[in-house]
Amino acid sequence: MSLLLSVLVGMCSIGWGSAYSIGNISVVCDTMMPGHGYVPQNTTPPFRITASNTTYAPGDSITVSLSSTQNGTVFVGFMLQALRTVNGAPVGSFSSSNNSLFRLHSCSSVTNSTISHATGADKAQFVATWVAPPGSSPGNIQFCATFVKNFVQYWTMVKSPVITSASTVISVSALVLCSSVLTALTVIFRTVS
Repeated sequence: MSLLLSVLVGMCSIGWGSAYSIGNISVVCDTMMPGHGYVPQNTTPPFRITASNTTYAPGDSITVSLSSTQNGTVFVGFMLQALRTVNGAPVGSFSSSNNSLFRLHSCSSVTNSTISHATGADKAQFVATWVAPPGSSPGNIQFCATFVKNFVQYWTMVKSPVITSASTVISVSALVLCSSVLTALTVIFRTVS
């Protein structure tokens, strides 16, 4: 009886572990936490997220790269989202050219808003394309990822620098221009008075 129980527990454990090892992570869209039973690392991650642009407009494409900051350090799993800086909601959609290395997920009812690994193979780098939603801008965003080095070691909410919405840049530029005009008018009126 105890042998049968051990086999069943082992089979269940394999099932849970293999679901995440092939990137089936839709159940953790909000937390980005692997279900490994360990707490995330609180050290500086040996991985980074870089983006091809620092600003974007609706419909723009940005190349996003996940990579190691240390030679020889690899990750076996990842989960990547573009999140609004205001409320942390996922926006936009991902794609990649290597269909065998990734899975797409629809988190928070946003189609393909999350991309993850499809295999547990070692990765030194992964490149994806993010497309901003068409129409109005969702505001400033950050790319956020979970990197899994091994079953025990993983880092969550690793963030890229903020990617500024072009509409935010235009609004700030307009404010600066208005402020400059008002300052100039004030000087002119003081001179005339």
